[in-house]
Amino acid sequence: MKRHDSSHSCSSRARHRGGTVMRRLVPLVLLLPVLFTIRPVTVAAATRPNVVIIMTDDQRWDTVTSQYMPQLSLILANNPSVTYPNAFVPNTLCCPSRTSTLTGDYSHTTGVFGNVGRWGGFLSFTPSPNGNSISTVNDRTTMAVDMHAAGYRTALIGKYLNGYNTTTSTYVPPGWNRWFSVGTGAYYNYRATSRVPGSPIRHLSFGSAPNDYATSVLASKAIGWVQNGNPAPFFLYYATTAPHGPNIPDPRDVGRFSTAGYVHPPSFGKVEDGAPNYIAQLPWSASSAAFNDHSHPHQLDTTFGVDRSIGQLWSALPDNTIVLFMSDNGLSWGEHRWSGKMVPYNEAIRIPLAIAGKNLVNPLPTNGTDPRIVLNVDVLPTLEGYAGVTSGHAVEGLDMLGTSARSDFVLEHWFETLVPPTYCGVRSLDWMYVRYNRYEEPVKEGLYDEVADPFEMNNL
Repeated sequence: MKRHDSSHSCSSRARHRGGTVMRRLVPLVLLLPVLFTIRPVTVAAATRPNVVIIMTDDQRWDTVTSQYMPQLSLILANNPSVTYPNAFVPNTLCCPSRTSTLTGDYSHTTGVFGNVGRWGGFLSFTPSPNGNSISTVNDRTTMAVDMHAAGYRTALIGKYLNGYNTTTSTYVPPGWNRWFSVGTGAYYNYRATSRVPGSPIRHLSFGSAPNDYATSVLASKAIGWVQNGNPAPFFLYYATTAPHGPNIPDPRDVGRFSTAGYVHPPSFGKVEDGAPNYIAQLPWSASSAAFNDHSHPHQLDTTFGVDRSIGQLWSALPDNTIVLFMSDNGLSWGEHRWSGKMVPYNEAIRIPLAIAGKNLVNPLPTNGTDPRIVLNVDVLPTLEGYAGVTSGHAVEGLDMLGTSARSDFVLEHWFETLVPPTYCGVRSLDWMYVRYNRYEEPVKEGLYDEVADPFEMNNL
């Protein structure tokens, strides 16, 4: 296979390897992509497709298998579909990833770098007077706004953004007709903000009964909405709170999976050669390994329940519906001694992403497996392009169903805590370069050969 060198960088001080890779790296500012303006195809009103995004929470890319997600696997196998094995997110955190998905723009454009604080969460994506966004790319430039303007009825069912108050908020962002937003990490004993067109906002409470289980409630709300008999085409953003921690499975799925037979990757509990300080200083013990081995099957149990809801929703969808499945970010299960996200390693930046069509009037232009690099910023131009909808702003993503391709992409993280530190970087299929900055400590850089060293255990 031909290997493509990454052509950008955050730093001119990076070490050279063989004098071939790093010599081509240029300052990060030059990485900003050329703005991509959607060129809508002509789609007759009578044949406009329904559009669905299914967004899971903290799901690893390698959990989409026939064992853990049999319903989704069957959907992809038995319908026109495209699977993207090289799907990534530039910023591995909930809010930055979700706002990038909804706008088609990177964090450095949306201004949403984290989940909390001045540059994070719901407030940083919402203009005054309801928030403090200073970017022109905000909740008024989302896919919901575009689809609504094009005559689609729209719904958000599930998780919106961290910091959105489901107890008291009366604010519903522009573009959404139906709104049912639940609290972050909710499985039981949670609240929801609900609005049905023509009715006032309601704040609902859910308890601990089996029928209060969040994944089941969200699936029921989504299915009820798509089956309400309205003939207008729809856009549904179905965002589960699962399988995010605390990984509480549906009662039917408790104990479904275990760690029996699971082989830890070479990076599990290990520190790579030349590791950055925040990794090198992480403690690790038998209890650390046990914690990850305990949470691992619980997340898979929880994922199985999400898969069940996907199968139910798919069965309820009408013909001529395009569905895009993805996660907001990946998750580390103890690789590099890290448990969680926010790091530039493969386990955190890779996501599952696939597109399927249900009896589409206009067939997908491609089927099978697409090896190109695709990102969450590509979701908006892809789905709007297929639906013939014009975006209200120039976006930085590319149409995954088109012929455009990228050789690399930017990695970016702005610290919410000191660990992990702020970093920026560049990732291609063959290489990853990352530069960390932790206040007064010396800058630390990393260069990894992703072909020879897929577990990223040797910082060159």
